Amino acid sequence: MRALLINPWIYDFAAYDLWLKPAGLLRVGAALRRWGWEVDFIDCLDRFHPRLSEFGQDRVPRRDRFGCGKYPKVPVEKPAPIKDIDRRYFRYGLPLELFHQQIRSVPKPDLILVGSTMTYWYPGCFLALRLARDYFPRTPSLLGGIYPRLCPGHAHASHTATAIHAGGGLSQLARILGKLGFPPSSSPGPDLLPPAYDLLNDRSALAVQTSRGCPFSCSYCAAPLLEPVISQQEPEAIVGKIGEYVRQFGTTDIAFYDNALLFNAPKHINRILSLLIKRNIACRFHTPNGLHARLLDEETANLLKESGFIGPRLSLESSEPERQKKTGGKVENKDLIRALELLERAGFKRSEITIYLMMGLPEQKPSEVERDINFVHSLGATINLAAYSPIPGTKDYSQLLHEGVIEEDMDPLWQNNTIFCLRQKIFSLDIIRDLRNQAAKLNHTVGLNPAGVG
Repeated sequence: MRALLINPWIYDFAAYDLWLKPAGLLRVGAALRRWGWEVDFIDCLDRFHPRLSEFGQDRVPRRDRFGCGKYPKVPVEKPAPIKDIDRRYFRYGLPLELFHQQIRSVPKPDLILVGSTMTYWYPGCFLALRLARDYFPRTPSLLGGIYPRLCPGHAHASHTATAIHAGGGLSQLARILGKLGFPPSSSPGPDLLPPAYDLLNDRSALAVQTSRGCPFSCSYCAAPLLEPVISQQEPEAIVGKIGEYVRQFGTTDIAFYDNALLFNAPKHINRILSLLIKRNIACRFHTPNGLHARLLDEETANLLKESGFIGPRLSLESSEPERQKKTGGKVENKDLIRALELLERAGFKRSEITIYLMMGLPEQKPSEVERDINFVHSLGATINLAAYSPIPGTKDYSQLLHEGVIEEDMDPLWQNNTIFCLRQKIFSLDIIRDLRNQAAKLNHTVGLNPAGVG
């Protein structure tokens, strides 16, 4: 049997590759291989495609020294639900001509699988499914990933795929394959199967997830919905895989995408870092998902520095004590202050450390965000100001529904953090722009984030 995996385009007002890899889709590819399938892969977000330069210099991928960078993009018409938004809208990724050339060269598949991430990026999924159907009209298709997990009704109503994989891991995938006439030849195995990264064109920077789940239940976060059970891989296996990436692919940068990397630190991340140091695995490590300040201790801080972590990122979201309690109580200001002191003593400069803040939370006002910005700046750290995005199934989402800010049938396009502020009528695009400018000016006074991103 032969499968065609497609990582779709991004449709958005802005997009940046912060070590974003289609790890979930490539785990499916690894599982299919284990079941005896041949796997082909088209990555519509491949910034390193060897033929990109043939389509104009403006589409040549740009990267910083740690592997992040801008996607090629073209302006497109905004979809009807958001057509009145006064911002340009883009399709990020491969030129359509290049996609057509790639798919014409692929052997006829028995199954087409399309992954997804952000719910409001679904137009890219639909385009990939439609174009694939044009070439292989009789081949069944499967749409999976975060979008159908969080918006199953919208995904099913689109009728763009033969089947929808809306959760349940590889066991559910095996059941769906059976219904489509492709029963797997063996048991599914672990859901955190290493992704088939050999299918990527560039492997200099890769993403690793060592665990699932999160011990916290933040009101704005979908982690408990997507990964309700906490589980961690064996440190030996993780370090072995990272070492393999370095030796086999020449990987220089690894981004840990765990929801709670520091949970159970003595038996997990501390052991991983100790093994990386012991085996002298030369690689730079990154934490695009903010670390939990409360879980950081002196030993972990020292290991982060010694093992090669660059610009640690910590999550605060808000410096207001009442909001911290209301959103789940995962962190207090004293936790952040203590974490910064530990990291500084370990050898990190304050300006190297990025603190995530959030604006546009339910009932939050711009003046509160200004206080948050000034608080982080007073600590000498770099500010990363993220706009709030409402996620179906979360406590905040239920509150917004109850208050009439959003509707049950709201198009997922409105879950985009760039524009959701317009729904609340407290923040506006201009206010958000002003707050970002304030943060950027203050960041300039403490030194730029060494990762060159955020």
